[in-house]
Amino acid sequence: MKSHAQVVVIGGGVTGCSVLYHLAKMGWTDIVLIERKELTSGSSWHAAGGLFALTSPSNVAALQKYTIELYPEIEKESGQSVGFHLTGGFHLARTPEQVTALKLACSRGRRNGIDAEFISLDEARRRSPILNTDQLEAVLWEPLKGYVDPASATNAFAIAARKMGATVYRHTPVVETNQTADGDWEVVTTEGTIRTPVVVNAAGLWAREVAALAGAKLPLMPVEHHYLVTENVPEIESFDGEIPTMTDSESGWYMRQESQGILLGAYENTCYHWAEEGTPADFGHELLPDDLSRMEDNFARAVETIPCLETAGIKRVINGPMIFSPDLSPLLGPYPGLKNYFCACGVMTGFNQGGGVGRVLAEWIVDGEPSLDIFGWDVSRFGAWAGTRYTRERTRYFYEHRTARIYPYQEFPAGRPVATSPVYETLVREGAVFGSNFGLEYPLWFARDGAEPRDEYGYGRGNWFNTVGEECRAVRDGVGLFEVSTFAKYEVTGEGASAWLDRIMANRMPRDIGKAVLTPMLSPNGRLIGDFTVTKLAEGRYWILGSGTVQRYHMRWFEQNLPPEGVHVENRTAQYSGLQIAGPNARALLERVVGGDVGGNALPFLTGREMEVGRASGTVVVRVSYTGELGYELYCPAGYQRGLFELLREEGRDLGLRLAGSRAMMSLRLEKSFPGWGLELGPDYTPYEAGLGRFVKLGKGDFIGHAAAERRAGEGPKERIGTFVVEADGADAFGGEAVYRNGDLAGYITSGGFGHCVGESLAMGYVKPEFFEPDGAYQIDILGERRPAVLASAARVDADGNRMRS
Repeated sequence: MKSHAQVVVIGGGVTGCSVLYHLAKMGWTDIVLIERKELTSGSSWHAAGGLFALTSPSNVAALQKYTIELYPEIEKESGQSVGFHLTGGFHLARTPEQVTALKLACSRGRRNGIDAEFISLDEARRRSPILNTDQLEAVLWEPLKGYVDPASATNAFAIAARKMGATVYRHTPVVETNQTADGDWEVVTTEGTIRTPVVVNAAGLWAREVAALAGAKLPLMPVEHHYLVTENVPEIESFDGEIPTMTDSESGWYMRQESQGILLGAYENTCYHWAEEGTPADFGHELLPDDLSRMEDNFARAVETIPCLETAGIKRVINGPMIFSPDLSPLLGPYPGLKNYFCACGVMTGFNQGGGVGRVLAEWIVDGEPSLDIFGWDVSRFGAWAGTRYTRERTRYFYEHRTARIYPYQEFPAGRPVATSPVYETLVREGAVFGSNFGLEYPLWFARDGAEPRDEYGYGRGNWFNTVGEECRAVRDGVGLFEVSTFAKYEVTGEGASAWLDRIMANRMPRDIGKAVLTPMLSPNGRLIGDFTVTKLAEGRYWILGSGTVQRYHMRWFEQNLPPEGVHVENRTAQYSGLQIAGPNARALLERVVGGDVGGNALPFLTGREMEVGRASGTVVVRVSYTGELGYELYCPAGYQRGLFELLREEGRDLGLRLAGSRAMMSLRLEKSFPGWGLELGPDYTPYEAGLGRFVKLGKGDFIGHAAAERRAGEGPKERIGTFVVEADGADAFGGEAVYRNGDLAGYITSGGFGHCVGESLAMGYVKPEFFEPDGAYQIDILGERRPAVLASAARVDADGNRMRS
């Protein structure tokens, strides 16, 4: 056994073998894969191997498309057949609502060149003579659907990697992973020890156990999954060709041809977890006892559409375990707090995503960052709050609803609440409907006048529409009170704090105490990885505000770039609760509770200071506004929040104060064309594309991403951000919709909604430069209908920003 390697990959399923292949492809060939038994042991060997590209979000679709298109190349490079069948396939719709869902999926797919189309029921029966269309409303054809042979595909990745110089050790269990004083890792196996700078946990069913060897904990839970394979079917035997794959999302089943029979899989109505406390060490190429009664309902629905199933004999039944994260998406990337310990775990559809997973993880290791924004797969999206019970309840819900429609703005109550703010019970009594952000509950909107506080979802405007409009107008006309504890809060201290912040942020840091700046944070490649408000509270002390969803992601970056001494960064999000007041009467309200002047030069726009607000001493007050109105954000030690909340309500009664939720805030920010993190802002964009170029100070000296930003500034943007005014018809854009200009695909929408104070349907998105024309006419594909739109030349409310600076 080798004693040293550049990278050690633990786990020989399709994910681990793909990581190995992509590292070798990028030129790192002194690499090793260690497998405890045989390649594919665990989940890979018994997978159905289905392929499809049409999904969301966009980058997941792009990586699934990449995976599918990679298989012919892997066959050539390895000399190993992967059993690749690009049959094309059907997405079936039984109801008009599902037709709408498929129309939305089609529109989103166009950004990545995924050309799905509706075909007639007659044409569907011609392509698949086993199909009964009596219960169907429509059939969507996706050319990229198909399947591969799991064992062959896994081995092909390994063979191709070995041909480039990689090494694979089978029957070599890992028993320890120990980090040395210099940051390297010692991977101890039954056959010897390998020292390496980088470890990749791609251990599949054993990812939890392998993580524990390094002192890490992963929110993963194995689940049982059934599919069956029939004997030969006469209709297939007599068909000249191969039957397209089929998916019936409303019935929870999928199928493909297997030899001259049918492989039928189901996401059963009841989820059964397996090995909750730990995967048995001796488990390998085994299956679990089958129980076809679990998929009885799915099978009955499938027979309606594929009648030949009723008389087909069953050749074999597969019940095998798969391991999932709480949202069923992979856990990828550097594990926070462990240097060069990478995760490639919880990959639910390994053969559909494995190529893409291997690619982005190899990029992360070799280049320092993936080429696409994959935060939805980043291991840092979960924190310690995602414990065993939460993971169990979420995996159960999402498995049982694996193929269910997901509506715009939909929230999922399973496993919640986990964490709540001090005013949570008060908000409940006030009719709050909640969402969850990094485990913390926050108000979306407030039901009033006896209405039931719950969301009712659909593709049109939700039951909250009118109430959110009232909240928006209350902010514009009086003052709104928002609970914003989910905003991330960091405190940076030390004699080197100013210099360090200047190095990791793209804007100049405030030199004067009390000043605040808005600043992007860039990756070495000049991509947008953060968007912050930084306030200087004292010499050597800074208060940083950012998106709560990515707080662990940002802490990982901060810690990776900290100097050995002189700077201390602390995530204060859990210790400090947040409230925001916004509106023309916000200053009068704040002056009542602080007992002094906060106008004019006392607390102008983009300033902040620590003060006593009511009885809440040590409150950090920052004068910024995401609503576009005069506003203040108040961050107090959590124990003070309840008292401060009640005091603000009491003092604001005659000022028109009203509680408002995040949906009102998002509507108000659309009217101001303010971008949102994870929507318009993220690593897919440069600050120049996202409209943040004015906050990048190339002349201030060197900072992370400086050279790349300078180059990108000279190159010009590949796409440009804009706000559209849409002639909607009862349904607003939400995100992902295609944008057209004179019939040509010109861009895509990143977020949308209704601007209640301007009475307009609004959407933000990106347009290719050659199609970008302020006040120009466009069309946005909303639920399958191209709606007229105009690219606004300025924000729809207070374009000069006088209100928020007043």
